[in-house]
Amino acid sequence: MRWFVENPLLTLFFCLGVGSLVGRVRFGPVAFGPAGALFVALALAAVEPDVALPPIVTSLSLCVFCYMVGLAAGPSFVSALRTTWQPIVVSTVAIVAMAATALGLGAAFGLDIGTVAGAFAGAGTATPALGAVQQQLAVGEVIPPEPAIGYAVAYPITVCLTILACSYLLSAGRRKPTAEDREKVPPIVIRTVELLGDPDLNVQGLERRYHAVVSRLTRGADTVVAHETERLADGDLLTVTAREDQIAHLIEDLGRPAEREPWLDRSEIDFRRIILSKPDYVGRELRALKLDQRFDAVVSRVRRGDTEIIATPDLVLQNGDRLRVTAPRNRMADITRDLGDSERAAGDINPIGLGLGLTIGLVLALVNLPLPGGGTLVLGTATAPLVVGVILGALGRTGPVVWTLPGGVSNTLNQFSLLVFLVAVGTGAGGGLVSALADEGLALIVLGVAVSGAHALICVVGLRSVLRFGTARALGGLTGSQLNPAPYAYAIGKVPDQRLSVGYAVLFPVSMIIKVFVAQLMVVYF
Repeated sequence: MRWFVENPLLTLFFCLGVGSLVGRVRFGPVAFGPAGALFVALALAAVEPDVALPPIVTSLSLCVFCYMVGLAAGPSFVSALRTTWQPIVVSTVAIVAMAATALGLGAAFGLDIGTVAGAFAGAGTATPALGAVQQQLAVGEVIPPEPAIGYAVAYPITVCLTILACSYLLSAGRRKPTAEDREKVPPIVIRTVELLGDPDLNVQGLERRYHAVVSRLTRGADTVVAHETERLADGDLLTVTAREDQIAHLIEDLGRPAEREPWLDRSEIDFRRIILSKPDYVGRELRALKLDQRFDAVVSRVRRGDTEIIATPDLVLQNGDRLRVTAPRNRMADITRDLGDSERAAGDINPIGLGLGLTIGLVLALVNLPLPGGGTLVLGTATAPLVVGVILGALGRTGPVVWTLPGGVSNTLNQFSLLVFLVAVGTGAGGGLVSALADEGLALIVLGVAVSGAHALICVVGLRSVLRFGTARALGGLTGSQLNPAPYAYAIGKVPDQRLSVGYAVLFPVSMIIKVFVAQLMVVYF
């Protein structure tokens, strides 16, 4: 065991590798994912208390992880505050109830505030909140172990309870399905529609009415790229990309399914997927590319990660987006060069945006905010990079500086930094875990069950009974407010519905930020 004490890098990668294997082991529907690294690090430190990682490893991994979370959450965070406030209210009430439950039971059991705030962070599976609590309680570079102990006990409890809450929502949806449960989210499809009669519309008017993109127009024997200003006429064949229900409405209103598919003839008008990797276009709206004016081209769909998006003019583009482009065959090579179409460039780490963004976050981390009553809020290397990441993610770019990162790069940095931070936390707290469980084990378990149970109960009642959400949206709200990927993976496996994914994505950033600040306020005032 002395090898681990004398070789911090060996400790780090041993816990990272073995912990990730442990995280993949399934206990029924439960798998602990990244938390496996935390549990292995805790076990190693419990056996060999002298094992530890340098403090810089904790700080570096925490600030990178929080910045990545904020950067990815920025666009949806702003949109969520503006458009989907009702589930945000439910999530906020649930988080406040978690904090109140933690403080009440903590006082009843005589637990210190570090353990209580750590249990709150673990019950919310909010790793940045744990980091913020540790920094709030740190004396110099000495980080107390109590927050990590509370986190480690509450974390697995909340995963199990949240999955049980998901199971209840699934059962309730089967027993008493709502109108929303009976609805299916139509997929995005491509259809050729023949117009019957004069629709008194141009291409742009039709696109706006039916939330569609028209990529080709066939009139007689001629097929061309559809232009927004082109007036439509009786007998036109339109290649339309839209949701299936919108296509059905279009056909019902204006025409019928075409008997032939002119888009299959690619001799003159071609189409292909092109990767956006040119930095000049990242963070800009699709209309800013002016592909129709420069290349006689139309973008009908954008594939971002595993998601298909209809290419509306106001869609903000990201590095690595795959654009479905329709254009004259002889212009396709020019369009490809213009957009970049480089897998390597699309995977660029964007060191300028990453370095400057983290610099701003770490400068802000030096700021201590005075609070009413004489307390001080320490922003630190968790809260400050998270807040800066949200702001810069929402901005996208500032002049020539692109703040966002390609999705693959962001996910990789996010996962790696999270694993490293959890290993650092575990090795720093494992020595005190055994004694804490021996002295306060029952109290910690009851605390974890009560805090996570309060969250699950309020979310289930608020989303299902008060807001009357269907099963998919209720599951998305519950798992998004909880943050943990394991219940989300369980839910999406049972209900592979886009509304679940959207609900999760909307609430995740808002809930994360609220939990970080609430955890710090618990430490400051209690």
